[in-house]
Amino acid sequence: MRRHLRCLTSAACLLSLLAAGTAVQAAAPQVTTSAGPVAGKSADGVDAFLGIPYAADTGGANRWRAPQPAPAWTSVRDATTFGPDCLQEPPHSPPGGSPWTAEYFSTNPTSEDCLTVNLWRPAGQATASGKLPVMVWIHGGAFIGGAGSVPLYDGTALARQGIIVVSLNYRLGVFGFLAHPALTREAGSSGNYGLMDQIAALRWVKENIARFGGDPTRVTVAGQSAGAASVHALLASPAAAGLFGQAIAQSGSGMGIPTLPRAAAETMGEKLLAATGVTDITALRALPAEAVSKAAKAPTLGPPGLRFFPITEPAILPDPAKQRPDIPVLTGLTADESSTGPDWSLTSVAQLGELLVRRFGDKADRFRPFYTAASDAAAPAAAQRLLREQATAAMLAWAEARPAGAAPVYAYLFRHAQPGTPAERFGSFHSAELPYMFGTVDKSGRPMPEADRAIAASMMGYWVNFVRDGDPNGKGSPAPLWPRLSSGKIMALGDQPGPVDPLEPARRDAYRDFVAGGGKLGLF
Repeated sequence: MRRHLRCLTSAACLLSLLAAGTAVQAAAPQVTTSAGPVAGKSADGVDAFLGIPYAADTGGANRWRAPQPAPAWTSVRDATTFGPDCLQEPPHSPPGGSPWTAEYFSTNPTSEDCLTVNLWRPAGQATASGKLPVMVWIHGGAFIGGAGSVPLYDGTALARQGIIVVSLNYRLGVFGFLAHPALTREAGSSGNYGLMDQIAALRWVKENIARFGGDPTRVTVAGQSAGAASVHALLASPAAAGLFGQAIAQSGSGMGIPTLPRAAAETMGEKLLAATGVTDITALRALPAEAVSKAAKAPTLGPPGLRFFPITEPAILPDPAKQRPDIPVLTGLTADESSTGPDWSLTSVAQLGELLVRRFGDKADRFRPFYTAASDAAAPAAAQRLLREQATAAMLAWAEARPAGAAPVYAYLFRHAQPGTPAERFGSFHSAELPYMFGTVDKSGRPMPEADRAIAASMMGYWVNFVRDGDPNGKGSPAPLWPRLSSGKIMALGDQPGPVDPLEPARRDAYRDFVAGGGKLGLF
């Protein structure tokens, strides 16, 4: 196993490297799962069970196969520490720093034996009357990094609000999303092993959560960034039907799920096989993981960021745009999703014009009046507005594609800068909302004013209500009232909370026409 820093967001995976540690406590509560008994730990009114296997080791003969059942055990298994994170490359620190601090990263070792879940519940729930609603969290990281062990994902604060929180690991990069003609012949399809892992974890929840005091009929699947893209993929996957009843997708539009057609993904797999020097899948499975990772970075495979992610194929993801109309959805963005990218800081009117063409192609003239700059000094503000609004438009386009009569969608825009530098410089950056909705604001080590703690309390209230009732305005709802997106409003969270218009009508019409004409909108 290797020890690296793992990040939780797609931009962080590509831009920043920081360190964090994890504390452990003595075991206390015990539960017998379908595979065997586990002993967790109890503190501050919450029981935690960490590192429970939901599937077998994915190394050796299980590499690039659907997840297999975890081997059963009879002795009580220690569940007080996280299991290994899935294999991945460490991110790189950008010049000048980034907004992501240590709590956004895991320092766990990595291994192919990584398919585990972590669970937080109110203490003693196994003997309490009634069954609690469940939130299953899927981490971000551009499908190449991240882990359920990231400190920000600690479920303690949410569990104190009366829900059960489950986080999980899934295979990443070349180990999670390799397709190859030989693998397709072997199993009828190939690729999407990471999505298969997520589905296997949801099946584990369905089978086991009642043993922990949870309700298997009240499961919400949730995620951020690549985790949100995963949520949208699960909404579209026939293999995930019946495993959850509600969905939360943070900073990951259903209009922009990164996918490869299976044929293109299989061609990538053939290039990878050639880069290793072996000639068949059996030999590829026998290679050390380090050799596979090295081959996955070969220049012959194409641009580094366009290699291994979900694949359009019939078994798991036949149509990424398909939607489950019966599932209530809470979705949203941060106000400054793109603030860590190069387009946020362009320096001239000429660069602004180039950005318009890159984003809108031959339709750029339709958008040019909305994003003008009289001088180079004014260009960054115009570019930032464009980036904010096209991300919002992508979210709206996804919601508008849902069929008439579909379950409600609740949308938000998080607009609050975390205190301290460099976070303040990046505004409401990609993933800035996470410590507030998880109630982990103290993980940063930065002083958090009472205003920030109030934002966290409000957001946890909305999220817990949605997990419990499918509506953020449930019992004991924070103020103000959160409108359905069908009203034409989204909810501003953070600074000056309340319902707001997502886009001016003329801009919304322009984006709607752009999408109707086949245009693509993304988050960044």
